[in-house]
Amino acid sequence: MKFLYILFYLFIIKIGLIAGIQGSKHDLSMSNFYGTMGGATTHICIFCHTPHGANNGLTPLWNRKITDTTVFTLYDGTNALPNNPTLVCLSCHDGVSGMGDTSAVNASNTHGIINSAGPGHGNANVSPNCYACHFSGNTYPDKEWRIGPNLMDDHPVSVSYNAAKVFKPGEFRDSPINGLKLVDGNVECVSCHDPHAPENGIFLRVANTNSALCLSCHIK
Repeated sequence: MKFLYILFYLFIIKIGLIAGIQGSKHDLSMSNFYGTMGGATTHICIFCHTPHGANNGLTPLWNRKITDTTVFTLYDGTNALPNNPTLVCLSCHDGVSGMGDTSAVNASNTHGIINSAGPGHGNANVSPNCYACHFSGNTYPDKEWRIGPNLMDDHPVSVSYNAAKVFKPGEFRDSPINGLKLVDGNVECVSCHDPHAPENGIFLRVANTNSALCLSCHIK
């Protein structure tokens, strides 16, 4: 099992993901963007991914539980769970309950992972670096990254790109350009954001200079 774990990390290193995340806002290890805390780990990938015992309902090799979820309010005002590629992002970015906001993801899930670093199984004793979310020791997380369960004020996710083209003909490209991606034909968080690539501000797939990100899909 230890051998498999080593192979997993070699694969991650080979495709360059660790290099991108290291030191970024998605680095929740001790050597991170935010500063250190006692009891944190030097492992980086483990806060999202695990080579074994993963959350099989989500991908890829997701190392987080998502329990006690309530329905989200989607862009059109309906209540439903977003598709898995977006739900994995919301397992953190949904936000821990606080400051009057309600979290649709159980707070104990947000503060823990399924498997700790190393070859062992079982509940993990590793928690995210506190200062990654609770800036300067504030009681509640900073609001910037906490999207919450109400998605009506955010860009639509878990929606069909082709359906949008039919609904508003002439306002969308045939398919996204500049590296933006669809997941099974749908717009998801990862359509515009690459969680492993921090170079374009908030992990954008392309810098939004002169609205380049928006114009990768929209024709205005």
